[in-house]
Amino acid sequence: MVNLDYSRFESEFENCTLPALLKQRAQELGDMPYVKFRDKTVTYTEMNETTNRVANSLTDLGIQHGDKVCLLMKNSLEFIYAWYGLAKLGAVMVPVNPNLKGNLLRHIVTNSEATVLFIDNDLIERIKLIEDEVGNVTKMIRVDENPEVQSTDHFTAIDILEFDTLLAGSPDQPEDKVKPADAMSILYTSGTTGPSKGAMLSQHYYYDNALMAIHFQNHTEGDVLFSCLPMFHANAQLTSCYTALLTKGTFVMSKLFSLSTFMDEIAECKATHTNVMGSILILLMKQAPSPEDKNNTLKVINSVPLIPDALEFEKRFGVKLVGMFGATETAICIASPFDEETKSDSCGKALPHFDCRIVDDNDIECPRGTKGEIIVRGKVPFVQMAGYYNMPEATLAAFQNLWYHTGDFGIQDEQGYFYFVDRKKDAIRRRGENISSYEVEEVVNSHPNVLESAAVAVKDEVMTEDEVKIFVILKNGESLSAEDLILFCKDRMAYFMIPRYVEFVDQFPKTPNQKVQKFALRDRGNSAATWDREASGIKIER
Repeated sequence: MVNLDYSRFESEFENCTLPALLKQRAQELGDMPYVKFRDKTVTYTEMNETTNRVANSLTDLGIQHGDKVCLLMKNSLEFIYAWYGLAKLGAVMVPVNPNLKGNLLRHIVTNSEATVLFIDNDLIERIKLIEDEVGNVTKMIRVDENPEVQSTDHFTAIDILEFDTLLAGSPDQPEDKVKPADAMSILYTSGTTGPSKGAMLSQHYYYDNALMAIHFQNHTEGDVLFSCLPMFHANAQLTSCYTALLTKGTFVMSKLFSLSTFMDEIAECKATHTNVMGSILILLMKQAPSPEDKNNTLKVINSVPLIPDALEFEKRFGVKLVGMFGATETAICIASPFDEETKSDSCGKALPHFDCRIVDDNDIECPRGTKGEIIVRGKVPFVQMAGYYNMPEATLAAFQNLWYHTGDFGIQDEQGYFYFVDRKKDAIRRRGENISSYEVEEVVNSHPNVLESAAVAVKDEVMTEDEVKIFVILKNGESLSAEDLILFCKDRMAYFMIPRYVEFVDQFPKTPNQKVQKFALRDRGNSAATWDREASGIKIER
C-alpha cells in the first residue's frame, strides 16, 4: 500500500511526477507487464524506453516545455506513448473526444493553442473540414488506426508525419526537469453557460488522484486494473492507467465497452479491479443470472455512480462495489470507504487529502441533513486544477471564496457520508458522457428554421440515467419535423449529444432578465407532445 503521509514533502515531493515515477518503476520492475492491449504486452522497461524515444523525437520537432499538443485518438498504445512522451518534456497533453466534429472540435483545438495534433488516420478528414479555422496547428502526427481508411495528405499549412517515425528517437531519459506543479494536461469539461472549459491539471494532480484511488479501492502491489472506458476521459487515465503505475500493477486497456464480452475480458486478463459507469452495472444486472457470475477474479469495482441495487450486485457477482464523487477540476474527492458496508445511495466520505462541505447560497455551511451545494478544497498542493485555460473569469467564479464549487446539490449525514441530490448546473450526464447543454443548443439554434432552443436532462426510466431532451421554438411561419432536426444534428455533433427527445413549444418560462428557467422545463419532463427518437426507430451511428 502506498503511504498517504505527506509529511515527507521536502524529501520526496519533487519525485511526484510521471517522468520520475516511470523511471523508478522501470528500474524496480523491469520486465513486469505494465500495459496490455489486445495481443500486445508492454513491460515497464519498454514503456519507459519507448516514451523516451517519443519524447526525444518530439524535442527534435520543436516541442518544448509548456507546449500544448492535442490527442484526437481512440484507445491505443500510441495514446499512452504520446501522453507519457509529452509528460517527460513538461509539454501539455490536450485529449479530445474522438467523436467531436465541426465547431466543437475547432473550439478545443483553437482555445488550447495547440500547435501539434496526434490523430488517428480515420479522423483526419475532420480536421480537413476545419483547416481554415485551426491555423495554430502546424503539424499532425498520424496513427495508423484503421489501415482500410485512406486519409488525405493534402493540407495547405499542416505537415503530416507518421507516428512510427517517433520511435527512432533516443531511448535516453530527456533532460527536462519536470516539476510537480507543471501542467500535464488540459482536460475540457462540458460548458454549461458557455463553451467547454479547459481544466489545467498538474503532474501532482495525477499522482495524488492515483494515490487516493489506491486508498479507497484497496489496491496492493501486482493488481490488474481493467478499463473499457475511453482514454480521453479522466477516469481511465487517472484511476486505471496511472494508478496501475503507482501501485506497481498492470493496466489492461480494452478498445471499448461491449456487454457481450465485458466479463469474458475480465476473466481473460484476470483483472482484480475495474472502473465503470453505473450504466454498465445496470446492464450487467439485466442479464439472466448465471452460476458463473461469481466465477471472476474481481475484488473491487469502482462505479460512478453506485446503482440502487448495489448490494444485490455484490452478492450476485461476489465483488466489492465502491462509489465516488468528483469533477475534472478537483479529481476524486469523495469515495466509499472500502472497509465499511456499501451504501448504495451514498457517494461516500471525503478522502484524506480533501475538505468537502455542503453550503448554502452564501457559502455558509449547512446543518447535517440539509441540502446545499457541494464545495471542495484540497489539503495538499496541486490536487485541484490550476484554472481554466485562457478563461480567468470562469476560474475566479469556480473558486469563489477559495473553494471549488461543483455546481451539484448534496447532503451530508451525521456519519460524514455525502449524498448526491441533483445538478445545480445545466450539464447533462448521459451514460458516462458529460454533455454541455450550451453546445447542444448552439447546434440546434444554427438550423435556419429554429428561433430558440433549450436542452435539459430527463430521466430514462430503464437506465435510471439522464437522456437529452431539446425544447424548440420555431421561427414565425416556419415548420420542421423532429426527424429532420435530428438528421441536422447528426452531421454536426457527437453521437452521444444528439437529443433523444424533441418537443416543439411556443415559449419558454423565463426570468425577468430573460434567462430560460430550465428547472421548470426539467420538471415538465415528457408528455404526449414529446417525440422519442428511439421509439421512432431512428438509429444513430458512432
